[in-house]
Amino acid sequence: MPKSIVFLAETGKSPSLAEQTAACVGEDDLVVSSPEVGFNELEKVLAKHGKPLGRGDTVKIFDLSCLAVSTSTVLRVVLKLLKGGISIELCGLGVTITPDRDSDLFLLVEAFDGHWRQIHGIKTNEKREAKAGRKPRLTIEQLPDIRKRLAEQGATHESVAKDIGVARSTLFGFLKAHKDVSG
Repeated sequence: MPKSIVFLAETGKSPSLAEQTAACVGEDDLVVSSPEVGFNELEKVLAKHGKPLGRGDTVKIFDLSCLAVSTSTVLRVVLKLLKGGISIELCGLGVTITPDRDSDLFLLVEAFDGHWRQIHGIKTNEKREAKAGRKPRLTIEQLPDIRKRLAEQGATHESVAKDIGVARSTLFGFLKAHKDVSG
């Protein structure tokens, strides 16, 4: 059965807890107040107390002035809840954001989050165009030439490494990693 959680929090510019309670709290609502729990911790704290949020649940807040966290944090938490199937109701405004991809408000929240992430250079599930990490000093294409040089009369690992411009340990590591490769 879906549940309704009311998050009460008071800041210098927000309505009092009594005003928020009058506007938001219904008969069967679970009430969570801010001094004990921050908005960004709400989901974790509810789960810890055996009341995990799930699809169909609703989190009620009087309005955003009640939340003493940054706008980016509000955006991130709200979007996470929405993507988890949880509605957000702003009681003081009479607005409910549903977790429906056809909802204009949901799409607006998602667009703001995407914009914020783009401006601040935060990538989200994008395919990498380049391999992560340092560019390898030796490539598989060089393996036949390296093996040929090592097979020459009087050649040592140290001399071959010096000729191709790498450390002896780099050469040993490369050969060890490619010992099963014929070439």
